[in-house]
Amino acid sequence: MYQQYLKFRKAFEQEIQQINGGFSDVVFLCIGTNKMIGDAIGPTVGNSLKEIENPVIHVFGDKTKNLHFQNAKETIESIYAEFANPFLITVDAALSRRKPKGEIVLEKGYIKIGKALEKSLCFYSNLNIKCVVGTYYAEKEKNMAELNFIKQEEIYTMASIVASGIKNVLKKSNIYV
Repeated sequence: MYQQYLKFRKAFEQEIQQINGGFSDVVFLCIGTNKMIGDAIGPTVGNSLKEIENPVIHVFGDKTKNLHFQNAKETIESIYAEFANPFLITVDAALSRRKPKGEIVLEKGYIKIGKALEKSLCFYSNLNIKCVVGTYYAEKEKNMAELNFIKQEEIYTMASIVASGIKNVLKKSNIYV
């Protein structure tokens, strides 16, 4: 677990350097729901990141107020109305055919949420943190089963790695006050 934490922290630190490039705020979109264990990474990370006290860091999505497919479009629109030039970072669970379960993937650009459940909302995010929780199948029912039968411990381990890595990198940077 410690090696995975170090790998994530290093990759996140390299990506976060861009924030000093004229962005007004750092906005975390912690996507998912705690109603389905395999989709609870976002809300779990969101709960942890809410502890950060900094006027330029904002967190949307946690265990009490989930950010999910049904309210994401409205939330994103409100973020762009409130913040002049936000640096968006999404945190979400993912099913994958190519990446192994337990891998934490950082990507730039567009992200689709709800794809595993045959829903789709695509939007731009400066940085996407995807925690692979299982295998993606072409069938909604199989994806639902995959999301429902992952062990809670695996979810909390990945969420802890992501939240701790983010907090430690932000503490080292000049973003964290």
